[in-house]
Amino acid sequence: MADGHAGYSDPLLEQAFLVTTINTIQQSPFWASTAIIILYDDSDGWYDHQMSPLVNSWAVANPASPGNSDRLNGSGVCGGGTPLANDLGQPIQGRCGYGPRQPLLVISPFARRNFVDHTLTDQASVLRFIEDNWNTARIGGGSFDILAGPLTVMFDFNPHNAGDRRLILDPATGQPTHP
Repeated sequence: MADGHAGYSDPLLEQAFLVTTINTIQQSPFWASTAIIILYDDSDGWYDHQMSPLVNSWAVANPASPGNSDRLNGSGVCGGGTPLANDLGQPIQGRCGYGPRQPLLVISPFARRNFVDHTLTDQASVLRFIEDNWNTARIGGGSFDILAGPLTVMFDFNPHNAGDRRLILDPATGQPTHP
């Protein structure tokens, strides 16, 4: 399998899938207006040494109830500050913070060249980028998009900097090819 999950997926198959897909998009007429964002939903077993920040404060009213205790830093305690709230203003329980750090890659004619961003981002950052770029409202209901770091710093939308920014790779080796 090429989905990148530890235990049954082959990292080389994942690489070949990503490279083939990105190469196809870069060679299409859609490339000039495309942004590909690659991110992962888990660490595939390769855990990071750096603990992620606690971003959502909450204290469970009944920590003795099954599933209502914070296994990270104590029963009924998580983070600090103002907790995320649903549309009725009630704190969202059971959401403490981030898991292990994961790669987030932006591949686009508009991606900043040779740039590493240190902004705290997560999967909800993609939603926030869509909301910010197309001027929609936050979805609400306690969604993490309100806390998510922006992706906009990863982009340079100056048309003079885009040009033909294609890097075609060999799916088997990951090395650049020269068509």
